[in-house]
Amino acid sequence: MKNFTCVQDIGNLKSALDEAFEIKKDRFKYVELGRNKTLMMIFFNSSLRTRLSTQKAALNLGMNVIVLDINQGA
Repeated sequence: MKNFTCVQDIGNLKSALDEAFEIKKDRFKYVELGRNKTLMMIFFNSSLRTRLSTQKAALNLGMNVIVLDINQGA
């Protein structure tokens, strides 16, 4: 899957879950998966736990992470 913008982009749910379980078994095995990719997260409400867990997952996959918190201002 090249782009994921909505749930319908997943396609076969069983295949997606199987892949997620495989990645979870050895989270550092796929550190090259996110190379040269950036995840940008935009938060309109404070959600520290969601931000940290998503950011950590992206970093485990080798991604760059940008966080924009609307409530924090510029």
